[in-house]
Amino acid sequence: MMKQHKTNKLIYKSEKLEDFETSRLQSSLEPQPHKPFRFFSSADCLSGNPITYRRRDYFKVSLLRGQYIVHYGDESIKVSGCSLSFFSPWVPYTIEQLKEEENAGYIIFTELYYNTYFNQAIRKSPLFSKESKPIFLLDNNQEKEVKAIFSRIERQEQSDYPFKDDLVRNHLNELMHYANTLHPATERHHALSSKERLHRIFNELLERQFPVDAARHKHLRTASDFAETLNVHVNYLNRVLKEMTGKSTSEILYDRLLRESIILLKHTSWSVSEIAYNLGFKDASHFNHFFRRQANLTPTYFRN
Repeated sequence: MMKQHKTNKLIYKSEKLEDFETSRLQSSLEPQPHKPFRFFSSADCLSGNPITYRRRDYFKVSLLRGQYIVHYGDESIKVSGCSLSFFSPWVPYTIEQLKEEENAGYIIFTELYYNTYFNQAIRKSPLFSKESKPIFLLDNNQEKEVKAIFSRIERQEQSDYPFKDDLVRNHLNELMHYANTLHPATERHHALSSKERLHRIFNELLERQFPVDAARHKHLRTASDFAETLNVHVNYLNRVLKEMTGKSTSEILYDRLLRESIILLKHTSWSVSEIAYNLGFKDASHFNHFFRRQANLTPTYFRN
């Protein structure tokens, strides 16, 4: 009698189409179609409506007041008061809100948006070097100056001036140069162990790989890819994740990749080849082999 294989339980998990459309499809959209810059005001942040964008594509500048713990790269930094923060697409981060008093808004923009205007590439800015922790606590005078720059950026973004992007980039550059004169926040927070922090940042980095879209992006695919980005040895990453979750790095990656495969098979009209390509597989044959190994069904059989 042939051994009965257990089909992966993920394929039976029900998901309402409207839930998928709000939680998945919406988050695959850019802030506005093909727009490389967006200013989110305090009103946007307080509206209660989800503000979604592909974080892996954007730089982000936030102005917040309250108490937060910023898990940035391999460190956790405690922030109390008004803070100005700069985040790049290359360093994984999460912001843990302890007490939010004011969200003055934030700015997101692509690397190309900045680089097409200035001779100096944004990657060379001290704010975005690997050694930098670009989170700054502001006193009252500094807060007023930064808010004034934010206001100028917001005013220009909402204007009809045909060259407003030039002015926006100038104000953005002014903000970056101003930040370079400030001293970064230095209070380190140790509520999380180094292993817990690594686990949390790994999960954040993993989620940044999704949702996929028709524009091809370079995905982190292997345990080594993630370990290199997190600046740890792959054996250490495996050991920590095994201890925290009971699964190896590869097992976690396969589970997440299978979940995304199921979503795309259920809710898109993409062919199996298109799904394989956008998930980073070499070809449909490799994707078929992966899906069958994980779910004991072929992608086509599952979809039908």
